[in-house]
Amino acid sequence: MTIAAPIDVVWAAYTAAVGIPDVAGSPDTRVAGCARCGLTTAVMSPVGQVVSRRFTGYESWTNLAGRRLCEACVWVYRHRPLRIEAHIVTQKPPTLRSADPSLLHQVLSTTIDAGTAVIVPLRPGRKHLLPDARWGMVTVDDAHLKWRADDAARLEVMSRLRGHGFTETMLGDDAPPYAVLRRLPADRWPQVFDDWPRLTPWRRADPWWEVGLRATRQA
Repeated sequence: MTIAAPIDVVWAAYTAAVGIPDVAGSPDTRVAGCARCGLTTAVMSPVGQVVSRRFTGYESWTNLAGRRLCEACVWVYRHRPLRIEAHIVTQKPPTLRSADPSLLHQVLSTTIDAGTAVIVPLRPGRKHLLPDARWGMVTVDDAHLKWRADDAARLEVMSRLRGHGFTETMLGDDAPPYAVLRRLPADRWPQVFDDWPRLTPWRRADPWWEVGLRATRQA
């Protein structure tokens, strides 16, 4: 039996990257089902062979009685690029894209729709983020961020200020440094002074700030 549509972000990503796995039907007992998603596939792997004893990311696991992981869940924990790079996952049709700053900026320039998940490892390699990802949100280390219209607008402000030559460190200051201002035409100063305080909410909200910096970096 095959699934007609991805169940969660992991299955959408796996379907896009590998293909639709064969589902072996509903398990007879919870112990027989995948410890993370509860399903069974033709190939199942013992949990201890996939995650280490120090693993603590059980928040998204739906079947803690299970002793094995299905092939989709094994893949999401073993495919190392998922821990290193930002990714965009869509539900219909299932897609998985590695997101460089340009693509990340494109996706975050508006609100995130309910069929899209954005995954941004702020400290690459340290955590498995995609297994915990949620539709319509940005998943970062230890947090799920709603990306509202105000955030999309702030991203454009940050991009504009970086285009003027303000560095990531400078953007964290309470006022624009004169060293950069004096190099700009005087007619741009009013826009800079108007833009600067619009980033204040992000300066006090570290995850949003770091995602914004990631999405406005130039190649």
